[in-house]
Amino acid sequence: MKDQNQFTVLITGAGSGMGLHTAQTLALQGHKVYAGIRDPQGRNIHKATRLLEYVESNGKRVDIVDLDIHLDESCKNAIQKVIEKEGRIDVVIHNAAHLFIGYSEAFTPEQIASSVNTNALGAHRLNKAVLPYMRKQASGLLLYVGSGITNVTAPFMAPYVIGKAAMDALAENTAYEVSQFGIETTILMPGVFMDGTSHFETAEFPKDGAVLKEYDRLQKDYDNYEPGLRNLFRFGDAPIQGVADKIAEILALPKGQRPLRDTVDYSDWVAEPGNGVRVALTERAFKIMGYSHLMKINNNF
Repeated sequence: MKDQNQFTVLITGAGSGMGLHTAQTLALQGHKVYAGIRDPQGRNIHKATRLLEYVESNGKRVDIVDLDIHLDESCKNAIQKVIEKEGRIDVVIHNAAHLFIGYSEAFTPEQIASSVNTNALGAHRLNKAVLPYMRKQASGLLLYVGSGITNVTAPFMAPYVIGKAAMDALAENTAYEVSQFGIETTILMPGVFMDGTSHFETAEFPKDGAVLKEYDRLQKDYDNYEPGLRNLFRFGDAPIQGVADKIAEILALPKGQRPLRDTVDYSDWVAEPGNGVRVALTERAFKIMGYSHLMKINNNF
């Protein structure tokens, strides 16, 4: 019989940063973790090996899944592997993401599309693969690692903000519909995290060199980007492990009590008040439209 406190979990982007810490944390807690990593036997074998060795050295187990959220077939195969081995899937954590830094005008349309593809469409592809099983189970949790930057935005990272905002919209719209099948949704919105993640070292920059030359007057502001972000840390460091711990806390909550939105933020970004306003306005509009029930999980199966 399945332990009610242990879940079968699939995590995207589990080879580094928040995804890696989350995979480690949940595996050590006894959850059946399937860590999605692109090409884990090839170019990312070092990431897969690092995760396996860490978890196994602590006497626990983690399964590595070859998962590329850009490909429909890869998403379907990953979900099928979990179902074949476990017979169910309880949680999908949409964590994979890619950062873009630079002047908005200097990014090509293809770069904007690439950000949306990674930061939003990838989650939709995986949802389409897993939701048929979750609907049949009449249970499941879709947990999206979003960003507080969708509430309080910033310059010099337009493609990333657009991608995260698109994922946020996808997550919330989908949540109201799948709630009626007993499926929960949480959009976790981390604040500013500068260290412990590969986002900045793998960030993509604008490709339109001609436009870049026209933005010299903003160079001082652009150069202040990282120092400016670090000024927000007035209360100490921002451990990336905090995101993994928050995800573990959400999973431990009883069904029906998991929040649609939650935050984990050690900086002075303070995007949380926007969530309160958003919920209040949604509740008001949904009440008028006769949709209030869509904001609650339907467990009548």
